[in-house]
Amino acid sequence: MTELGELYRRLKDYSKTDYYPYHMPGHKRLLCGEFPREIMDIDITEIDGFDNLHAPEEILRRVQDEAAGLYGADESFYLINGSTCGVLAAISAAVPRGGRILMTRGAHKSAYHAAYLRNLTVSYLYPEMMEEYDIYDAVTPEQIAEAFSREPVPDAVFLVSPTYEGRIADIETIAKLVHSKGIPLIVDEAHGAHLGLAEGFAKNSCQCGADLVIHSVHKTLPALTQSALLHV
Repeated sequence: MTELGELYRRLKDYSKTDYYPYHMPGHKRLLCGEFPREIMDIDITEIDGFDNLHAPEEILRRVQDEAAGLYGADESFYLINGSTCGVLAAISAAVPRGGRILMTRGAHKSAYHAAYLRNLTVSYLYPEMMEEYDIYDAVTPEQIAEAFSREPVPDAVFLVSPTYEGRIADIETIAKLVHSKGIPLIVDEAHGAHLGLAEGFAKNSCQCGADLVIHSVHKTLPALTQSALLHV
């Protein structure tokens, strides 16, 4: 396991050199408006020694592997276009063009965009209303089993957990049910990047058996907007 902050330390060390940046971004590591100097100093592109996010082999590979170990995934990928990017990638990877997907009606619009772009046939799961709180509950295993009994088996199941109101689905039971049909479970866990990281938190969906899990890291952890993770 790499030491905490290895990437940050490497960036800080580089910022103290006298190399002039003949590369992106255009601010050339100089002051830009009211942005703090400590941020501008370490804002660089994929230069020698700092790996390539789209084909990581060195330091970025190590920190992504560290994230996978932290969340209980086989592999983790840093995303810079938010969880929207992760949802698009997950659905595109799991469902062939023109395929079928079983999806919660409370999905983020990126899931609908993915279905449109992939020309998918979509069947919906409708969460029940919790009248006491006037919010929708998470999708239940029973709802998924009922959907399987009345419709052709889809190529994948897509859920949101936690929901936007904080309801967490029984992912462990759902994963077993979905896998019994030989298909993958995708969980948009955008609001649950903190799950499984400390005592008292529920387990995250990776730990519960989901196949692809998307985390919007900036929503519940200290990260810049658009920071996200895709776990497989």
